[in-house]
Parts: sequence; C-alpha cells; structure tokens
Amino acid sequence: MNESRFNVDTIAFYLNHLKKEISPIKLQKSLYFLFAYHGATYGHEVGEGVSEGSNISSIDLFNAKFEAWKFGPVIREVYFKDKDNEYTDERKILEAVEQVSFEPEIKNFIDDLFSQIDSVSDFQLVERSHQDNAWKNAYQVAQSTEIDNDYLINEYKTRYVADVD
Repeated sequence: MNESRFNVDTIAFYLNHLKKEISPIKLQKSLYFLFAYHGATYGHEVGEGVSEGSNISSIDLFNAKFEAWKFGPVIREVYFKDKDNEYTDERKILEAVEQVSFEPEIKNFIDDLFSQIDSVSDFQLVERSHQDNAWKNAYQVAQSTEIDNDYLINEYKTRYVADVD
C-alpha cells in the first residue's frame, strides 16, 4: 500500500470548503480525478540510488479504494459519510483547509484542477470517467469491483501527463 499525503476525509472536507453543497457525483468524480492526476503528475520518479523496478512507491494524494459503480468510480466509505452529511462539519472543514494549506503546491494543484472539474456538469464527469480503462476493466468484472489504483495512475501518466512534456 502506498503512503498518502492526506486522509481521504481531509480532501472530502476540503472540497466541501471549495464548493458548499457539492453534489455526491461531483464529490466522487473530483476525488477520482484528483487522485489520478496527482499520481500521474507527482508520482515517484526513479532517481539517484533508486533502481528501476524498485519497490519504492509514490506518495498518493490520499488513501483511495475506488470501486467501479454504474455512474463511475466511487469510494464507498465517502459515499455513506456524504449521504449522512458528515462532510459539512464546519470545524472539520477548517481543519482540512489548514492541513491542505501546509502544502502550497498541492493546494494549488487541488484548487486548479477542482476549478476545471467544477465547470463541468455531473453527468459530463460520469461520461468522462467511463472513458477510462481502469473503470471499464473493473466494471466489466462486476459492479462494485475495486479499481486498480496503479493501473489508473499509469493510464493517466500515459494518456494525459506524458503529452505535457
């Protein structure tokens, strides 16, 4: 299991700071795209003293266990907490803002990408997530199958981030 910068709840609270009354679909897809693009962008690079094929893993944005649901990737734990309105606690939102603010580069990454995500409708996000092989492969097995995070990040490195260089 990879190390994580944050707990998934911290990011969910932070997203509720960025957009009050965020829809369940937008919350889930935001978590998914943030996780994938962060992993593809900030993933561990092979460097001095580290050999290719090493077991050293990247630091994920947060701990994620995405499942392939009908309307795209979902973190089950977040789904039920959001359904119970747990992510609207103002004190915990402020704590999340403080934690994320300690890493300005990551805060800017989240803010910028979420701004793009928020400009798209919920069902456009669903359609976009359905284009990903990581979701398709898991969903073909059965609904609620866990999505392979490493496969997801590698897909994003190959399809989206590699083109930037």
